[in-house]
Amino acid sequence: MVMLTPRTEHQPNRPSWNCRKCEEAWPCAPGKVELAEQYMNRNILFLYLASAAIEMLEDVYGERTTGVLPGVIRKRVIAWADALRSTPEPSLQAGGRAAA
Repeated sequence: MVMLTPRTEHQPNRPSWNCRKCEEAWPCAPGKVELAEQYMNRNILFLYLASAAIEMLEDVYGERTTGVLPGVIRKRVIAWADALRSTPEPSLQAGGRAAA
């Protein structure tokens, strides 16, 4: 599986899944802000986070390096973005541009 790569320096370092930039557990606080800003479409953000969670699961169960349980992975990688669902997304006009 190939994971999408967002435009941020706060990327996961595998197999530790710590941030390459600040070495905190990924996604780190600055990474979350940058991901939320970059992926204004929440569905695309969730697709990216789900792909990251799958990659982390493969590391956990394939190499047994992190010892993290699936529920912990979901909470760490995906659940933080649930709060973003209450934030309205920008409306789109024809052509895919945000309305002014």
